[in-house]
Amino acid sequence: MVARRELLAASVLSGIFAGEQISDRAAADIITALKDLRTAIESQHVFAEIGQVRQRMVEFLKAQAKFPDFIEVGIDIWMAAYDWHVNHVQPITVGRDGGGRYTLTLMQTQLILRPDTVANFIGTPYDSR
Repeated sequence: MVARRELLAASVLSGIFAGEQISDRAAADIITALKDLRTAIESQHVFAEIGQVRQRMVEFLKAQAKFPDFIEVGIDIWMAAYDWHVNHVQPITVGRDGGGRYTLTLMQTQLILRPDTVANFIGTPYDSR
């Protein structure tokens, strides 16, 4: 029995080349290009830039049944979250808290920049006090 994917791939390729014979090399190049495209599409959902922050948010969500209001972060984490907003064309909401520290909204959580800590610092998430 022919797998559905193989049948669709064969149909697409035969439609593209309209019965023309293609070389093994050309077919391999097409397959490689399709795999690269698939990898690119799948990598859009990885969010490596904010992965560590998301993990902390999820842990808090599981324990408290809500996202945290605040997480204090170091400069590298702050910049990675900022870059994530730019790369994914998300609105950037930067502000300052009562103490004058910069804040950046990530989902429903305010990331608070702590330049006095190590660059990859991620604090314990917390709610408004």
